[in-house]
Amino acid sequence: MSQHLLNAIFLDAGSAVVPMSNPHPHSVADLALAPVLINLERNLARLRDSDNLEYELALRLNDDNNWYHSATERAQRVQRGATQEVDLHGWLVSPTADRHGLAVEHGGYKVSIMLGKRLADYVEHGTPAQSPAPSVTG
Repeated sequence: MSQHLLNAIFLDAGSAVVPMSNPHPHSVADLALAPVLINLERNLARLRDSDNLEYELALRLNDDNNWYHSATERAQRVQRGATQEVDLHGWLVSPTADRHGLAVEHGGYKVSIMLGKRLADYVEHGTPAQSPAPSVTG
């Protein structure tokens, strides 16, 4: 029986399930991509939302900002903060060429996660911006 016929038989018109287009997952690592991306984004959000980015990075990585002198080194620092305590399931994470995101790669596939303005500014300029203060309206 063809895949298209099976899809037609088992999926009703109102179903939220959509047949997967090529390429299909070929390994456990491929199936783990969603949890890997979710955990990376969760860690990046913690960094973005911290009141003191420098303190948060130093605490998470047990390091010191004085060790990072270039944008490339700071991008690698953010990468380490994002990947800490994340089971990557064989996916490799590295800063993107423009240093505005992280590239997540495995077996010829690549997905990029953007750092966001605050982290990208830190990578580029080296001085972590403080978390935006909440507005007070009276």
